[in-house]
Amino acid sequence: MNKKTWWQPPQRFEDRQNQRKISWLELFYDLVYVACIGQITSRIAAHMDGKDIGYAVLFFVFIYWSWINGTQYYELHGNDTVRTRWFVFLQMLAIGAVAISAPAAFQGNVFSFTVSFLVIQGVIIYLLASVSFYDRSHIKLSWPFLVCYGVAFTLLSISLFCPPTAVLPLYLLAIVIDMSAPVLSARYFNKTMASRGEQFSASPALVERFGQFTIIVLAESILSIVSGFSVVNSRNLLVWGIFCLSISIAFLLWSIYFDMTNEQELKTGYRYYQCFVFVHLVLLGALGVFGACLKNLVGHFETPVPAVLNRIIVISLAIFLAAMCAIGRLIAVDDRQTRNYLKQVIRWNMVVVLLLIAISIFSEGWSAFGLLLTVFLLLAIPVVVGIVTWLKYENHPESQGN
Repeated sequence: MNKKTWWQPPQRFEDRQNQRKISWLELFYDLVYVACIGQITSRIAAHMDGKDIGYAVLFFVFIYWSWINGTQYYELHGNDTVRTRWFVFLQMLAIGAVAISAPAAFQGNVFSFTVSFLVIQGVIIYLLASVSFYDRSHIKLSWPFLVCYGVAFTLLSISLFCPPTAVLPLYLLAIVIDMSAPVLSARYFNKTMASRGEQFSASPALVERFGQFTIIVLAESILSIVSGFSVVNSRNLLVWGIFCLSISIAFLLWSIYFDMTNEQELKTGYRYYQCFVFVHLVLLGALGVFGACLKNLVGHFETPVPAVLNRIIVISLAIFLAAMCAIGRLIAVDDRQTRNYLKQVIRWNMVVVLLLIAISIFSEGWSAFGLLLTVFLLLAIPVVVGIVTWLKYENHPESQGN
């Protein structure tokens, strides 16, 4: 192998492939995030107080944004070279360090946690700078990210030498600045694409990566269910019924997400993709909280579910469904069958959201079985409606015309 094959410059933005398969390296990269998300959901399951949930949300945002940066870079500039593999591996090491240091971070010792994120932030800054170095035309697109990420890197570095009371504000400011980068870059991005007579379109592979990350978070819900039930001493009919309902709810959540997004493309335009990114942050956060709550239900099989836990469960599901409605609005519809399917599912998702909110307000003293059975029946509504709507048009091909 020659030097060019071993250490090539990053792929030019103009040379990106809109139709490609997800590489094995990308799949491997996604798997390391399982450990991080597992640490967060485990903490929420063990400590359902507002402080720990707040920290869990903050840490999850950092983790999610790290995944976004790595995913977008590989999509737009990655290639199959040793250089790409090396930096992906370096990011995986840093994410693994985040998972190791997460328990201490929840207890206030954030030094190792911060250093790990500084490594991740430093890597992405270098990668974006190298893109501009090799491709001068990309500077206009990269500079908002370089400036924002550089400022955030500085704030995280300063937090290493600050008292504990100052760390949280610096963390919050750093992540807000990080997430401002795509907003600030939108003007230059759209202007550059328009000058080339193009519009940005997220590739099917990039959209599929979000599905894979959703699978990771959903898998943590399954793991929480299994690990929670594994410590239950009594395995009576009620316990098995609650277990079956928990797994069934996870399956319904999977159905709602992937029935709406499978093999679908986003509307053309940079702003639609950015909305897709931010909506997934809300959706995945809600899904992670719900998974942690399922594990926390283990101690309430014979007693009423605490009101706080009850509300967190139903509100997290309501947020998930509302986010799915937003995602449905971002999908490009090119046939009548898909249009009618999305219309019906979005409508019934919103009905279920309202019913879940009503349950969170007016219901108290629910048993675990009663709560999960109600949730299962409500989530089944948009799934069944979607299947019936899809089959209706599947059986009438002449109705699929635009």
